[in-house]
Amino acid sequence: MTDRNPWPQLLKDLREESGMTQRELAALAKIPQRTLAEYESMSVHRHLSIYRIERILDCLGYDLDACLREE
Repeated sequence: MTDRNPWPQLLKDLREESGMTQRELAALAKIPQRTLAEYESMSVHRHLSIYRIERILDCLGYDLDACLREE
């Protein structure tokens, strides 16, 4: 098992695949764009709750449970 957190890259990849900008997704998820940028950044360590992940994935049209099964 690795200590690497897969969520930052996954969120960025899914957002880019959807064609959304950080600003658009942040508005849908009701979070600041800067916060979303920090969540997607591999260099900034920021607490990312499962509830925020679920909200962001929902805005992108993905289901948290499906993403967890793919991990």
